[in-house]
Amino acid sequence: MAASLLSDDALAAYWGDSPRFTVDTVREQSESLFRAFGLSAEEAAIATRPLIAADSRGIESHGVARLRSYAEGFVDGRIKADVPLTVDRETPVSVAFNANDGSGLIQGQRAMTRVIEKAQEIGLCMATVRESTHFGIAGYYAMMASQAGLVGVSMTNTGALAAPTFGAKAMLGSNPIAISLPATDNTPEFVLDMSTSTAAYGKIEVAQRAKKSIPQGWAIDKEGVPTTDPFAFGAFLPLGGDRETSGHKGYGLGLLVDLLCGPLAGASASHQISAAYYAGERFRIGHYFAAWRIDAFRDPADFAADVASLFETLRATPVSPTAQSDRVLIPGEPESAQEAYNARHGLPVRPAVINDVRALCEEWKVPFLLG
Repeated sequence: MAASLLSDDALAAYWGDSPRFTVDTVREQSESLFRAFGLSAEEAAIATRPLIAADSRGIESHGVARLRSYAEGFVDGRIKADVPLTVDRETPVSVAFNANDGSGLIQGQRAMTRVIEKAQEIGLCMATVRESTHFGIAGYYAMMASQAGLVGVSMTNTGALAAPTFGAKAMLGSNPIAISLPATDNTPEFVLDMSTSTAAYGKIEVAQRAKKSIPQGWAIDKEGVPTTDPFAFGAFLPLGGDRETSGHKGYGLGLLVDLLCGPLAGASASHQISAAYYAGERFRIGHYFAAWRIDAFRDPADFAADVASLFETLRATPVSPTAQSDRVLIPGEPESAQEAYNARHGLPVRPAVINDVRALCEEWKVPFLLG
């Protein structure tokens, strides 16, 4: 029988001997750099929240490892500090926002906060955001809703990273979809946070830093040939891989995200985001958010009872002899367990990321706190 993926030993083993720091230390380090990049103290605190959430939940590709990419955006003017989130149009159940090239980390939270307020008032709300930038992990925004007692949905498009089915060139982004349902007394918070490509580009960066190969079936090189070399990366395959392993389904999901976050939002599509990046132009990324009250559909207590019954049934499923876990898990459980472990033992930060943060601190004349 495989060991539990949620045990302390398993949660610690993933990080090896990476140094650990208190959440307050990592937060203070990130906020100080964001202030140096030009954000006010208030906006720096807001921008730091999704990074802390990512590192806390073990999604290291979107935590403090992202600070350099944000620094580059502020330096070249493609991410603007202290700009408002404005409304292009609004109905009782929808809002079309304009981020005005502000940080997606900030504007995304502002947009979802408004979505939550409208959903709590009327029952449901949907929103798009245009003219935005990278907003971190999609799951953070869906969880904003679930932690307010609502069902939450979050999507964003990104620069082109995935080849469409039958294609040999990246045309769609990792284009993540996140959906979250609130926890109850008997059930954990359900958090589905997934890219619609085989992986997110942060996983390539992690593999490059570790000088490790990537799994077979993840990617193709620049000639369209399958590769396990992260340094030869040309494009991800869509979720599912090639046509024979149902990659066309991942392609369809990725295109759906691009349609909602691009044309519907009035933002760029993934391939246009990439073209703008290399041309030194504005990112023009788009987001899509939604939230709704459970009592708009049925009694919350009855819903919670049915969810608890379903989760219990799934957990009782016999485990495959080749499984890497001792039981069936509910989406979000591994990340929640990692978050609880890290809250007790400190946030792990890879040595390569620490070195990069140290260099950033030297460049921006900010005290280095991860020493």
